[in-house]
Amino acid sequence: MIIPVRCWSDHNVIGHLWEEFVERVQKGEDRKKILDDFGLTRYCCRAMFLGHVDLLDTAAEFKKF
Repeated sequence: MIIPVRCWSDHNVIGHLWEEFVERVQKGEDRKKILDDFGLTRYCCRAMFLGHVDLLDTAAEFKKF
């Protein structure tokens, strides 16, 4: 759904970086450079960003009973 606030493996706070990450990727910047600029060096935190699929808009189409 939405990016977790913390990394699941090392509990590093990463949620506040998501919006800037998406903006910079849409501008065409290299993902590796963005993650390096954020200071995310561990592979688990980097995988949270690279493997995340934003499904919030898709889930919002369905009605909750």
